[in-house]
This record gives sequence, structure tokens and C-alpha cells, in this order.
Amino acid sequence: MAVTKEIKETISVTIDEVFKKMNSISWLDRQKAMKDEAFKNTEKILYCYNILREHVADEKEYLSVIRKAKSCSVVRYSKNKVEKPDEDQLLSDRIASYNRSKSDVERIEKALKKIQVKKGFEVIEYRYLKRKPNDDVYTFEEITDILAGQQGYNENLNEKTVRNYKNALVRDMAVFLFGSDAI
Repeated sequence: MAVTKEIKETISVTIDEVFKKMNSISWLDRQKAMKDEAFKNTEKILYCYNILREHVADEKEYLSVIRKAKSCSVVRYSKNKVEKPDEDQLLSDRIASYNRSKSDVERIEKALKKIQVKKGFEVIEYRYLKRKPNDDVYTFEEITDILAGQQGYNENLNEKTVRNYKNALVRDMAVFLFGSDAI
């Protein structure tokens, strides 16, 4: 009986500590963390957009991978069993993956359309969507040099302004992609 009472007390103390930690983080701090994650995730999406778009461009090629690579290492685990998935299940999983990827590309394209009319969209294009001939990402300094003096941009454009354009547009796009969690 004494052991049970000790266990109950330990559990009670642990629960109290968890609630204290949860309450020590303010609602505003939790909201800020979600907002930061939405911004970071939007940047990740933008960096991977071209690859993802290429990935879903050819549905037949996407689905043919399942037929080419019949691996014996693909297994499904369930309670007390290890099963090799049949071809129908693999194909079904691959189709579901393709549909998710295609849906993601469509959402990204809609968000890009919404922000493309805003000043500074060229920064997004050069930073995330275009690549140098060696497939590297353009630096902010390079983007500044490219855009300085172009239509709509001052001859004295500086790197800080370019970064501000990028941040503002990524925040806008995050709202289109993640809704109120990004605000």
C-alpha cells in the first residue's frame, strides 16, 4: 500500500511540473514559435519547389518507379507479423504519394501567383526559383547587383532592402500556405 501512495505522489508531482512548464510559456511565445515555423517551412518549400514540380511533371514516370524497383527490402510491419507488400498496395501507396505531391505543387503555385504582383517578387524568383548555371542559389549580394537600376528598383538598391522584400513576401506566402498559424 505504501508503494502505491508513493507512486501516486510521484505522478502528481510530475504532472504539476509539466503544467508549470506549460504555463511558464506564454500564449504569445507559443504563437511566435508557430509563426517562426511557418516562415521556415515556407522557405524550405520554396527551395524545393522546382524539384517537387519536376517530380510530379510526369505521372507515368512517377508511377513506373514501383514496377522498376521491386525490392525485397520493402516490408510492412504489423503486430506479430512482417509482410512484404503486394504490388497493388505499393502502387496504391505510390499513387497517394503522387497525389499529395501534386496537390502541394498546386498550392505553392497558387501562393506564388498571389504574391507575384507585389514589389520584390523578383527577389523570390532569384533566391528560390532560379539557379545559377552551376545550380547554386543566388546570394543576396548577387540579387542586389542584378536588380539595382532595373525597372521599379533604385540604382542604389542595397542588400538590406532585398532581404526585407524577401522576408515580407515569404511571410505573405506563409499565410497563403499555412493560414492563421503563420500570423
